[in-house]
Amino acid sequence: MKKHLQKLAAALLCAALLAGLGAVGAAAEGPQRPDDMTYLLYDVADVAAKALLKGITLLIPPFGTPCKMPESTNFFPGEPFAAEPGDAWQLGYAKASLIEDLDPEFVKTLFVTGSLDIIGKRTVTDVLDDPMAHVTALGDGTRTAVFVSLSAFGITSYDVGNIRAALKEFAAQKGIVSINVSALHQHSTIDTLGMNGNVLAGLFLNSFALLTGWYPPFSGKNREYMKHVTEVVKDTVEKAVGAMEPGALYYGKADVEEYINPKRAPYDCFDKYFHRLRFVPSAAGKPETWLCNAAIHTTGLGTSKTEVSADFPYWIGEHLAEHTANGVKGVNFQFIQGAQLAMGIRFDEPMPEGTTGWKRMERYGQLLADKLKGITVEKPLPALLNIAHREYTVVADNPLHLLFFRLGIIDSTGRKLDPAGLLLELKTEVGYMELGGKVAVALVPGEMEPALAFDTTGVGLPADQAYRRTEFKFTPMCNMLDSSIEDFMVFGLTNDQVGYMPLPNDIAHFVAFGNEEVNTSSTKIAPATLAAFQALVDSVR
Repeated sequence: MKKHLQKLAAALLCAALLAGLGAVGAAAEGPQRPDDMTYLLYDVADVAAKALLKGITLLIPPFGTPCKMPESTNFFPGEPFAAEPGDAWQLGYAKASLIEDLDPEFVKTLFVTGSLDIIGKRTVTDVLDDPMAHVTALGDGTRTAVFVSLSAFGITSYDVGNIRAALKEFAAQKGIVSINVSALHQHSTIDTLGMNGNVLAGLFLNSFALLTGWYPPFSGKNREYMKHVTEVVKDTVEKAVGAMEPGALYYGKADVEEYINPKRAPYDCFDKYFHRLRFVPSAAGKPETWLCNAAIHTTGLGTSKTEVSADFPYWIGEHLAEHTANGVKGVNFQFIQGAQLAMGIRFDEPMPEGTTGWKRMERYGQLLADKLKGITVEKPLPALLNIAHREYTVVADNPLHLLFFRLGIIDSTGRKLDPAGLLLELKTEVGYMELGGKVAVALVPGEMEPALAFDTTGVGLPADQAYRRTEFKFTPMCNMLDSSIEDFMVFGLTNDQVGYMPLPNDIAHFVAFGNEEVNTSSTKIAPATLAAFQALVDSVR
């Protein structure tokens, strides 16, 4: 009987995963509502598919996830907002390779992320450019915040917590009130999330691994590599903080709409700018640091390759390294992803026959670097850094993700809401930052639908255009801000990866296996995030 159940579970899981295989990669075209009869059939199939996946989950003992929510020992709430600026900004920058010190043979055993690989064949075959950790430490003389950008598809709060734990004592010594870890969402780098390993092996063997601890669970995320990443980030943060020096901070932005391809409605409501925070050291002969933000999926090499690359952000950094600013050759560049739920790359320039995706991204990166270099209108920001964070919870209702959490394929921070573990409450966080009292930043733990942040009408998609044919009226993040705020941006995939945050009225049936539908942990994540952000902003203003 047990063997029959195992075979049934494997068959059902294979069917579900194969159907979603093409959807777990880059942002795809948005869902199209079918005719009414097909919609009704989808309703029935949806219930059946979710029941089957939950049935598979019930066959697996609920190891690992507690019934009590774990304490927030590594959460940095920030500090009350100050009103008066300090004398000068302080900034330190450092970067490091995530694989330079690793055995190349070990690197070849690691999985490349980007799209689901059920049997774990996508291991590293070549490294085109090293996955990196870039760190900027920014302070106003009173408090310091740290921003880490990782060449990664995503990183959950579990691993962010490990990084913060490694830095906790150092943070207390140096007056660091906020440590933020962002994934750049490359679809061509080493898996730090877990979805790209041998899922079938995990189905049959992970329960025993979690029960006994005799071997690590099968996952696309290698535990030893993650320990190494934590150590590299710790060392790089310490170097960045140690390199802090006084200077001036300026904000500017460049219109890059021509290089962004929105693939999901509403197509006309997204952040079309490449934002730049430019730090100019007071001391002569020192390079500038540009902390930049845009909402563009890093998918230039495709979603099913085995060559490792940081995609176009790498090439932006390479081109800016040759740029002379303030009389000094070379600019320190760090990129943070934006609200890029379905924001793809638009690059139609003809290239020579045989040009690789990596070389195409060299040209794309050059075009974006030129946009950044061309910013001439800037505003000086007074030396005033205010940042705060708020934890919140959301109930995970994606049966595929619940299965992955149960199997230990993805590490989560949360608790079981029922004895069977078919309801899981995830803990995550949102952040809010103001720079100079003029520029505001929302720090969100996933891939946000940009309308949630920037649609001033609060409509998103009207009922007649939404998949569910219902309304979802909301207060967008930009409307929650004080009138003194002149510019606003979103730091996405920061401090967690809860998946996509689509408009609730435009979420397709699970059985349709749309990209965003497969890759969101909860259908309630958007309203929960907006509510948490509103509460956070209200608490500090």
